[in-house]
Amino acid sequence: MDFFDREEHARKQASRLIWLFGLAVLVVVALTNLALAMVIHAFNHPLFPGAWWNPFIFLITLLDLCGEAVVFPMEFLKSIWNPSLFCWITLGSLTSVALGSLYKIRLLSAGGSAVAELLDGRGVKTSTADPDEQRLRNVVEEMAIASGIPVPEVYVLDNERGINAFSAGYTRDDVAIGVTCGCLKLLTRDELQGVIAHEFSHVLNGDTRLNLRLMGLMHGLFWPTPVGRILVRGSTQAREIGESIFDENTTPFFLPTAPIGILFLIVGGISSPFVRLIKSLICREREWFADAAAVQFTRNPAGIGGALKKIGGLLKQGRLDTPHAETASHLYFTNSAYDPLFNFQSTHPPLAKRILAIDPAFDGQFQHINSLPRQTGGTSQEKQYDRLYEENVRRAREDAKAREELE
Repeated sequence: MDFFDREEHARKQASRLIWLFGLAVLVVVALTNLALAMVIHAFNHPLFPGAWWNPFIFLITLLDLCGEAVVFPMEFLKSIWNPSLFCWITLGSLTSVALGSLYKIRLLSAGGSAVAELLDGRGVKTSTADPDEQRLRNVVEEMAIASGIPVPEVYVLDNERGINAFSAGYTRDDVAIGVTCGCLKLLTRDELQGVIAHEFSHVLNGDTRLNLRLMGLMHGLFWPTPVGRILVRGSTQAREIGESIFDENTTPFFLPTAPIGILFLIVGGISSPFVRLIKSLICREREWFADAAAVQFTRNPAGIGGALKKIGGLLKQGRLDTPHAETASHLYFTNSAYDPLFNFQSTHPPLAKRILAIDPAFDGQFQHINSLPRQTGGTSQEKQYDRLYEENVRRAREDAKAREELE
């Protein structure tokens, strides 16, 4: 692996991608204008006069407009064009983006500590008596001395069982480094050192400052999604993969504000792909660079490589339960949510590729890692799910060994 070539390539790529935010805002405003203009036109010009109040007729009218847009695009644009409406929608869209961005930027003005507290982090004191926390502080202090920067604030995300970490801050004086409980409990010292070295690379190269600015700007585009979830379900968290309203033990629950929430989700659905794409284009290159730098710092490829392998073998991997996981997804050591349907929207390169870049002998197989027990707040259904998963893995391993013996 040519580390220096990776470093130079990452710097050039990152410097070219910032302008994408402005382009994304323009595209989102244009698509929002198109979507809302279609809805208003369908409302004012139903296929059957006098039936504007009928939801079925309204849906049929929208489908008819979509068909017209595909077959006769120019005539369609002329039919929905309204200069006054365009100005108002554009003004409203730009204002919402600006206010959302300014709100998040102000919220994060304190630097890394503000991010750590947003993610429910607990500060680790220098006088801590916990051996795992002492080991964490020792590793952070060693890396700070080696890199010549002040020792950052150290935080632990006690409620997160996945293996992950983050660094955040505008300057080297207000940086905070945080690790999940899974990272603290499941990694060896060398593996923890590799993860921390990766985060220090982000600090040394100014990535933390860029990431905080990116977090503030992207919130201007992303905020309708969590607001819509609150109005629909009363929670900012998306549904877990596998969760269905058709499950026997699941009772669909929607608030009276759900119709308004759905409108917010539609607007958020327009902007969310662009948010993820920009994060991916900016962060992926920097993650490659940080992995390479971690190997240079520690002179121990097995450290960060072992941490990545353990993430791949853990049920939770690097996924977090905090509702702010998506907002801060680009800050972490690895993906903090489920991999997106389209891999190019992921904020981090695939685990297997990251490991192969460090350890070319890796065979692509992840050894199963037992999950940490849930906190007392976990539901009985969640705990039962964990037990069933661990039992199924144990049986699968036993069956595999038996087949090898028979062969």
